[in-house]
Amino acid sequence: MARSKSYIAAYFAGLIGIVVLLTPVAYHNSSLIESYIWMWGLYTWKPLLGDTSFNFTDDSGYLTWGLISTLLILVATLIIISTARKASKKGSKYGFLWFVCAVLFIAAPLVFYFGLSSELPSWLSDLFWDFYSFQFAFFGSFAAGLFSLIAAFVK
Repeated sequence: MARSKSYIAAYFAGLIGIVVLLTPVAYHNSSLIESYIWMWGLYTWKPLLGDTSFNFTDDSGYLTWGLISTLLILVATLIIISTARKASKKGSKYGFLWFVCAVLFIAAPLVFYFGLSSELPSWLSDLFWDFYSFQFAFFGSFAAGLFSLIAAFVK
């Protein structure tokens, strides 16, 4: 009987999860400023004729939803990498656990988006998402969820 290689897709999901944690979730560029925002509270601000400043947000609403999303991605990444390692060595099946990780990966950016939108007044949340565009951390989390689903359901 051929051994399942589903752990390879799980490794890809874990690798994407690591990259998602390290990359920004939102980006803005205009003729006057350039700004990046990470889920876990870091943001950069670069005026046209100035230096880039790195800061951590002190907005509790943003930080709450951002840290919840970051925690979901971190937990899913740690679980999927550790179980993929075990599956590659022992040939064990972790389909259900990888499915749960997929749900966490997919839920994290949605929690961030809708949580942040609920914290801001409707006119300001619309303005925020019109001002900022999504970056890799937002879409990459969905990609990690897709690879987790592939790992969960490949025989």
